[in-house]
Amino acid sequence: MSALKPIVVYHANGGPNPYKILIALAELNLPYTKSAVADVKGAEFCKINPNGRVPAIMDPNNDDLILWESGAIVEYLVETYDKEGKLSLPGNREKWLLKQYLHFQMSGQGPYFGQAVWFYRQSEPNVQAKERYIDQV
Repeated sequence: MSALKPIVVYHANGGPNPYKILIALAELNLPYTKSAVADVKGAEFCKINPNGRVPAIMDPNNDDLILWESGAIVEYLVETYDKEGKLSLPGNREKWLLKQYLHFQMSGQGPYFGQAVWFYRQSEPNVQAKERYIDQV
């Protein structure tokens, strides 16, 4: 794997989702560089991710493939680079049970984390909202 070029990880300060990608890259022992995005909604970054959110990656080992959405990126990294089975499981049944948890995190737990953080950081305190989203997490 030493012949691989570093995968570029686009991230912004304060967001939890880029860490999912960095953890997967580290576990797979893949080279990467980080590119901090100052304005995720700006025109320059929206050329990379029209949704204006991080993370996104650019893989120079696959025709400069650009992907965004952390779940899609993790699946791509595992399916493309996990030849030793570090983050994947053998067998069709096990593979799908594992993916079930990835999708649970992406569509269930992740959004509640996002809401909880937003209510903790907003200027007007909202105890009921804080409790609701923390309980959901």
